[in-house]
Amino acid sequence: MESIDNILNDPAARYYKASEGISKSDFISFVAMTGLNLTEFSALLPVSKRTIEKAKNKDLLSPVVSDRVLQIVSLYQYGKDVFGDIESFKGWLQSPLIALGSKKPIEFMNNDTGISFVRDLVGRIAHGVYS
Repeated sequence: MESIDNILNDPAARYYKASEGISKSDFISFVAMTGLNLTEFSALLPVSKRTIEKAKNKDLLSPVVSDRVLQIVSLYQYGKDVFGDIESFKGWLQSPLIALGSKKPIEFMNNDTGISFVRDLVGRIAHGVYS
């Protein structure tokens, strides 16, 4: 597999990798990077946990699923950079925010628009605009 950092940090590399699909074994590695378990991560995907579990390690996930996985993992990497560690970012994702109508940021991460919205919030935090 191409360098994970390159895939996560370069939108063009992420696009091409998503288009070809990521393998189940790469998927498992990506999930581990977030600190989530398979059930938690699968809840954010447009595919069931069971479908992923049935796939063989070398099987490629669909481009749609691969794209969502890479977006989420990229967001976790960004959050880790901004918050200092993955646990702090995960805590923030699980905290109800008044600005979100007392919803948790992770509740918005089940589609592309929501992932972009959460990434924007993290960017605001990084720049001291949002608390």
